[in-house]
Amino acid sequence: MVALDWTAEFAQIISCTRCDKFTCRNILRDTEENVPQPGFIGTRFQEKRILLVGQNPGVPNNSLAIRDRIYTAALRRVLDQKSVESLAQLQEVLSKFIPSWPVHGNYFPLQESGLALDEIAYCNIARCRTEGNKEPSLRMASNCADSHFSRWLDLLNPRAIVFVGKWGHSQGAHLADERHIPCDFMNRDRNL
Repeated sequence: MVALDWTAEFAQIISCTRCDKFTCRNILRDTEENVPQPGFIGTRFQEKRILLVGQNPGVPNNSLAIRDRIYTAALRRVLDQKSVESLAQLQEVLSKFIPSWPVHGNYFPLQESGLALDEIAYCNIARCRTEGNKEPSLRMASNCADSHFSRWLDLLNPRAIVFVGKWGHSQGAHLADERHIPCDFMNRDRNL
């Protein structure tokens, strides 16, 4: 990774206002539970440099609601404080929260691939939630891919990218190809 201020990078994404209800009608955005979500970078990412990429953050079900509030509070702390400590707290919260995500248990075959969570990075093409977990609009996907996702590809310089689902692949593979980063996708409709 390039030596840079990751706290500022995360805060920039959390504060993004490029999309709104007028341009992306299904976007969920507020200052409480629905802020843009940058992603996760494992502490040992540089050892393997594998990037997993999803569609967009999901709206949590009731069983994850309390953990999600802790997570979004940590996101807002990064934005408000912009300190190394606030980013470390966010990463700690995510390290405990990600294993409970349905996408982690179903579509992150980390153990089968000889990987640990702290050896990967994870982000979504679109960094905002959508009402009813609907597919993000093409404008929303394009806005995020052209700014945040392409920037993270340059900063992280992954060895390989695995898109979790064909939709993410169709929105982001061209950016990986431009950088000569091998990529493929896992079909979410099939068992691993």
